[in-house]
Amino acid sequence: MNANKTSLLWTTVAVLYALVLLFPVLWMATMMVKPADVMFARPTEFLFTPTLANFDYVIAEGFAWNLLTSFVLCTVSTLLVVLIGTPAAYAFARFEMRGKDDLFLFILASRMGPPVCLVIPFYLIFTKVGLLDTFAGLTLAYMTFNLSFYVWVLRSFCRDLPVELEEAAALEGWSRPQIFLRVVFPLLRNGIVATAVLCFIFAWNEFLFAFMLGGDRIQTLPVAIPKLITAQGVRWGEVAVVGIVALLPVLAVVLLLQRHIVRGLTLGAVKG
Repeated sequence: MNANKTSLLWTTVAVLYALVLLFPVLWMATMMVKPADVMFARPTEFLFTPTLANFDYVIAEGFAWNLLTSFVLCTVSTLLVVLIGTPAAYAFARFEMRGKDDLFLFILASRMGPPVCLVIPFYLIFTKVGLLDTFAGLTLAYMTFNLSFYVWVLRSFCRDLPVELEEAAALEGWSRPQIFLRVVFPLLRNGIVATAVLCFIFAWNEFLFAFMLGGDRIQTLPVAIPKLITAQGVRWGEVAVVGIVALLPVLAVVLLLQRHIVRGLTLGAVKG
């Protein structure tokens, strides 16, 4: 009986904690369909006639295109990070090379600096080579600042893998690429997914690089949101619509890959 009461108590606490965390999201969801005249009514009106006018304005202002731009940009840059960063992380974890630690620290240092210190050189270089306000340029920028983080995190996953499996495969006559693709990669799959999701979220929420390196042609959702601040004031209903819509792709990615994310984040936490 005591165990049941304890379990019920912790379940109640967890539910209350979840409600506290979700309250801002639930409040934004109600703001999406609130008419402007009851948006900030005092006392708060919980019973009102829903309206779709906020959605109509968001669609008319082209936010759907901004959403698509953000999604494609973040997806492509994350895929490139995985393709380049996975072999790099494995090499840092397994191969001995001269100056390896110094090189790894140099790569990691690009993530340690404030973004404003990095975006100015990017802006100057992109202006010279014609990559400013282009999809390729912003993809390259996103890939650059996520690549160091990806290599840093995935290297720890690679170090936790038993090297005996690779040695056994080598004794069977497998080449290094075969060992990586057929032995290492399947074991790293959960770690790769977990780290890639984090990179996707970082890119999805990024503002400064998109603001400085983008423009009229390439404009991500975070950069487009300030358009809702007009001379008449902030269009809070439309801000709520864009905020909820911006949350949905990240939520969908996490829900679809949650099994790999949980396993990846706990990889190496328990030693047998």
